[in-house]
Amino acid sequence: MPSNTESVSHRPPDLAQGISPSSSRNRRSGRAKVLVALVFLAVPTAACGGGSTSTPVAPTGANPIRPPDIPLQGCTYAPNGSIPPGAAQGIDPHIPAFSPTTAATSALGKIRARGGTGLVYGYSLPAGTELFAGPDTSTTPVKTVTRGRTINVSDPVLWTSASKARWMVFFLACGGTSPYWVSVSQVTKADKAAGAQMTRTIGELLAAAPYTTTGKASALPITIDAQRHLVWVDPKVSFAVGRGQLVGY
Repeated sequence: MPSNTESVSHRPPDLAQGISPSSSRNRRSGRAKVLVALVFLAVPTAACGGGSTSTPVAPTGANPIRPPDIPLQGCTYAPNGSIPPGAAQGIDPHIPAFSPTTAATSALGKIRARGGTGLVYGYSLPAGTELFAGPDTSTTPVKTVTRGRTINVSDPVLWTSASKARWMVFFLACGGTSPYWVSVSQVTKADKAAGAQMTRTIGELLAAAPYTTTGKASALPITIDAQRHLVWVDPKVSFAVGRGQLVGY
């Protein structure tokens, strides 16, 4: 089971925290590994949509979902309006605006209609990882993580395609209003060890007892609320689903 998770009674650190000394060394060496990144500071339910039990409604505009309502300082998510001491500062990814692909719209529509899965866990995407506008690697990536950079992701959506391919979905600080999709198999292509660890932890999270009863990392049900935010089905889980930021190392 993934380790180094805090009890639900403890204050979770910011997205950029929770990096173990060993993974920090790996990042400095240019081989960023999947890491345990603990959940954000809990933010008020109204801010992130975590407590909504409203009936989902059809989206408007190009994006079926919207970024979480969390303040930004520069390009760093600031839970409760401030960045915790020692947290890594986000970097503007300078990604041109894009719209979700047809595959993305279809997948998000299924989550809105039937619910989906989120991971109470964090990952560091290594250099070479490609980010897409939907769950389809045949399209042109909207961003590739460059050398000397990593994307820290907290509490992503886990999407499994009809072909059993697994994807992670999240928003990027200063990255616009569209969600980003990362293929687990493509992470493996960019960094074999990171991809293998990501694959292993996903299986462990899916098998783990729920975070809502243990305070430890697990998978949890998600949905899309009336405000088009990704939210946990259990309103007691108040931190936002699917947050990421580009950082340097």
